[in-house]
Amino acid sequence: MKGRRWTEEEDRLLKETVLEAIRQGGTQIEAFQKVGEKLNRTPGSCGFRWNAVVKQQDPRSFHEAKRARVAKQLRKNKEERCSSVDVLVPMLKQLEQEEKSLKENLNQLKEKRQKLNKRYRILKEENRGLREDRESYQWYQKEVKNKYRHLLNLLSDMGANPVFSATLPAEDQSAVQTKAEHKKESSS
Repeated sequence: MKGRRWTEEEDRLLKETVLEAIRQGGTQIEAFQKVGEKLNRTPGSCGFRWNAVVKQQDPRSFHEAKRARVAKQLRKNKEERCSSVDVLVPMLKQLEQEEKSLKENLNQLKEKRQKLNKRYRILKEENRGLREDRESYQWYQKEVKNKYRHLLNLLSDMGANPVFSATLPAEDQSAVQTKAEHKKESSS
Protein backbone atom coordinates (compact mmCIF):
# COMPACT_ATOMS: atom_id res chain seq x y z
CA MET A 1 0.00 0.00 0.00
CA LYS A 2 3.01 2.21 -0.24
CA GLY A 3 2.48 5.52 -2.00
CA ARG A 4 -1.29 5.44 -1.62
CA ARG A 5 -2.95 8.83 -1.88
CA TRP A 6 -4.60 10.54 1.08
CA THR A 7 -8.33 11.11 0.78
CA GLU A 8 -10.21 14.14 2.09
CA GLU A 9 -11.83 11.90 4.70
CA GLU A 10 -8.42 10.69 5.93
CA ASP A 11 -7.12 14.28 6.08
CA ARG A 12 -10.21 15.32 8.07
CA LEU A 13 -9.75 12.38 10.52
CA LEU A 14 -6.05 13.27 10.92
CA LYS A 15 -6.87 16.95 11.50
CA GLU A 16 -9.63 16.28 14.06
CA THR A 17 -7.60 13.67 15.95
CA VAL A 18 -4.43 15.80 16.16
CA LEU A 19 -6.32 18.99 17.13
CA GLU A 20 -8.30 17.12 19.80
CA ALA A 21 -5.10 15.60 21.20
CA ILE A 22 -3.53 19.06 21.37
CA ARG A 23 -6.59 20.56 23.09
CA GLN A 24 -6.66 17.74 25.67
CA GLY A 25 -2.97 18.09 26.49
CA GLY A 26 -1.85 15.00 24.60
CA THR A 27 0.97 14.79 22.06
CA GLN A 28 0.87 14.86 18.29
CA ILE A 29 2.82 11.60 18.18
CA GLU A 30 0.05 9.86 20.15
CA ALA A 31 -2.48 11.25 17.66
CA PHE A 32 -0.37 10.05 14.71
CA GLN A 33 -0.25 6.54 16.18
CA LYS A 34 -4.01 6.52 16.77
CA VAL A 35 -4.79 7.70 13.21
CA GLY A 36 -2.18 5.33 11.75
CA GLU A 37 -3.93 2.34 13.37
CA LYS A 38 -7.33 3.42 12.05
CA LEU A 39 -6.11 4.12 8.51
CA ASN A 40 -3.56 1.34 8.31
CA ARG A 41 -0.72 3.83 7.89
CA THR A 42 2.50 4.35 9.82
CA PRO A 43 2.70 7.07 12.46
CA GLY A 44 5.57 8.56 10.42
CA SER A 45 3.45 8.92 7.30
CA CYS A 46 0.66 10.51 9.39
CA GLY A 47 3.15 12.97 10.89
CA PHE A 48 4.57 13.83 7.50
CA ARG A 49 1.07 14.42 6.05
CA TRP A 50 0.13 16.59 9.04
CA ASN A 51 3.22 18.81 8.85
CA ALA A 52 3.45 19.01 5.05
CA VAL A 53 -0.22 19.40 4.10
CA VAL A 54 -2.99 19.41 6.71
CA LYS A 55 -1.47 21.88 9.20
CA GLN A 56 -0.54 24.23 6.31
CA GLN A 57 -4.13 24.23 5.01
CA ASP A 58 -5.59 25.49 8.35
CA PRO A 59 -2.89 26.98 10.62
CA ARG A 60 -5.51 28.96 12.54
CA SER A 61 -7.15 25.77 13.89
CA PHE A 62 -3.77 24.53 15.05
CA HIS A 63 -3.07 27.78 16.96
CA GLU A 64 -6.58 27.80 18.48
CA ALA A 65 -6.11 24.20 19.68
CA LYS A 66 -2.79 25.21 21.29
CA ARG A 67 -4.47 28.24 22.92
CA ALA A 68 -7.27 25.99 24.24
CA ARG A 69 -4.67 23.60 25.70
CA VAL A 70 -2.88 26.45 27.47
CA ALA A 71 -6.18 27.84 28.81
CA LYS A 72 -7.20 24.40 30.02
CA GLN A 73 -3.83 23.92 31.73
CA LEU A 74 -4.11 27.35 33.39
CA ARG A 75 -7.60 26.52 34.67
CA LYS A 76 -6.34 23.19 35.95
CA ASN A 77 -3.38 24.84 37.70
CA LYS A 78 -5.67 27.45 39.23
CA GLU A 79 -8.05 24.76 40.47
CA GLU A 80 -5.11 22.81 41.91
CA ARG A 81 -3.83 25.92 43.66
CA CYS A 82 -7.30 26.70 45.00
CA SER A 83 -7.82 23.16 46.18
CA SER A 84 -4.38 23.13 47.77
CA VAL A 85 -5.19 26.41 49.53
CA ASP A 86 -8.50 24.90 50.66
CA VAL A 87 -6.57 21.94 52.03
CA LEU A 88 -3.90 24.15 53.62
CA VAL A 89 -6.31 26.33 55.60
CA PRO A 90 -7.57 23.50 57.87
CA MET A 91 -4.03 22.16 58.16
CA LEU A 92 -2.78 25.58 59.27
CA LYS A 93 -5.59 25.86 61.82
CA GLN A 94 -4.71 22.41 63.15
CA LEU A 95 -1.02 23.36 63.35
CA GLU A 96 -1.95 26.53 65.26
CA GLN A 97 -3.92 24.43 67.77
CA GLU A 98 -1.02 22.01 68.14
CA GLU A 99 1.39 24.91 68.63
CA LYS A 100 -0.86 26.39 71.32
CA SER A 101 -1.08 23.02 73.06
CA LEU A 102 2.68 22.55 72.88
CA LYS A 103 3.26 26.02 74.34
CA GLU A 104 0.90 25.22 77.22
CA ASN A 105 2.74 21.94 77.84
CA LEU A 106 6.06 23.77 77.72
CA ASN A 107 4.86 26.30 80.29
CA GLN A 108 3.63 23.50 82.56
CA LEU A 109 6.98 21.75 82.25
CA LYS A 110 8.82 24.98 83.08
CA GLU A 111 6.68 25.43 86.20
CA LYS A 112 7.28 21.83 87.20
CA ARG A 113 11.03 22.26 86.66
CA GLN A 114 11.04 25.37 88.84
CA LYS A 115 9.24 23.49 91.62
CA LEU A 116 11.64 20.56 91.32
CA ASN A 117 14.64 22.91 91.40
CA LYS A 118 13.25 24.55 94.54
CA ARG A 119 12.67 21.14 96.14
CA TYR A 120 16.20 20.09 95.13
CA ARG A 121 17.72 23.15 96.78
CA ILE A 122 15.73 22.47 99.97
CA LEU A 123 16.81 18.82 100.02
CA LYS A 124 20.41 19.78 99.31
CA GLU A 125 20.39 22.20 102.23
CA GLU A 126 18.73 19.59 104.45
CA ASN A 127 21.36 17.05 103.41
CA ARG A 128 24.14 19.51 104.25
CA GLY A 129 22.57 20.08 107.68
CA LEU A 130 22.27 16.33 108.28
CA ARG A 131 25.94 15.82 107.36
CA GLU A 132 26.95 18.54 109.76
CA ASP A 133 24.81 16.93 112.48
CA ARG A 134 26.39 13.54 111.78
CA GLU A 135 29.90 14.97 111.90
CA SER A 136 29.03 16.77 115.13
CA TYR A 137 27.59 13.56 116.59
CA GLN A 138 30.67 11.59 115.55
CA TRP A 139 32.92 14.20 117.14
CA TYR A 140 30.81 14.13 120.32
CA GLN A 141 30.86 10.33 120.38
CA LYS A 142 34.64 10.31 120.01
CA GLU A 143 34.95 12.91 122.75
CA VAL A 144 32.77 10.85 125.12
CA LYS A 145 34.84 7.72 124.40
CA ASN A 146 38.05 9.60 125.13
CA LYS A 147 36.68 10.95 128.43
CA TYR A 148 35.36 7.52 129.36
CA ARG A 149 38.78 5.99 128.66
CA HIS A 150 40.42 8.70 130.66
CA LEU A 151 38.02 8.09 133.55
CA LEU A 152 38.68 4.35 133.45
CA ASN A 153 42.42 4.99 133.41
CA LEU A 154 42.05 7.20 136.45
CA LEU A 155 39.97 4.58 138.23
CA SER A 156 42.46 1.90 137.30
CA ASP A 157 45.30 4.06 138.58
CA MET A 158 43.44 4.46 141.85
CA GLY A 159 43.04 0.68 142.13
CA ALA A 160 39.30 0.65 141.52
CA ASN A 161 37.25 -2.45 141.02
CA PRO A 162 37.73 -4.07 137.57
CA VAL A 163 33.93 -4.29 137.15
CA PHE A 164 34.02 -1.01 135.33
CA SER A 165 36.33 -2.40 132.71
CA ALA A 166 33.86 -5.16 131.87
CA THR A 167 31.60 -2.56 130.30
CA LEU A 168 34.32 -1.45 127.88
CA PRO A 169 34.74 -2.82 124.39
CA ALA A 170 37.63 -5.27 123.97
CA GLU A 171 40.04 -2.76 122.42
CA ASP A 172 39.40 -0.27 125.24
CA GLN A 173 39.95 -2.95 127.92
CA SER A 174 43.32 -3.87 126.45
CA ALA A 175 44.29 -0.18 126.46
CA VAL A 176 43.32 0.16 130.14
CA GLN A 177 45.13 -3.08 131.13
CA THR A 178 48.21 -2.06 129.25
CA LYS A 179 48.36 1.24 131.10
CA ALA A 180 47.75 -0.46 134.46
CA GLU A 181 50.45 -3.00 133.77
CA HIS A 182 52.71 -0.19 132.70
CA LYS A 183 52.14 1.57 136.00
CA LYS A 184 52.87 -1.62 137.98
CA GLU A 185 56.03 -2.20 136.03
CA SER A 186 57.22 1.36 136.44
CA SER A 187 56.55 1.32 140.23
CA SER A 188 58.43 -1.97 140.78
